[in-house]
Amino acid sequence: MTIASIRDILIIFGIISSFIFLFTTTILILIIFIRVKKIIGYIEGSINEIDSLKNKIKETVPKPFASIINGALTLKKFTDSVSKRSKNKRKKATNKNSKKGKKSNNNE
Repeated sequence: MTIASIRDILIIFGIISSFIFLFTTTILILIIFIRVKKIIGYIEGSINEIDSLKNKIKETVPKPFASIINGALTLKKFTDSVSKRSKNKRKKATNKNSKKGKKSNNNE
């Protein structure tokens, strides 16, 4: 084998490996886009269901009561989001305190 034939083999191997790499990355990107598209469709469907539910409530319940119900739903969502945040903060604080307590007991 001469140096030229080794060089040719390396070039052919490099070209083939680059095409394989390009092909696999293309397939992976397509799979990711398909999954993202499915997730977006699911989210849009959920939003449409929530909107249709609110519209049904507005149609069936008299207008003053519908506005009260919408306000209550909005407040409930807000309080739920605030309480989730505060619960997460409390859990983190208790976890940190329990870890500190274990360390201080071991040091004594």
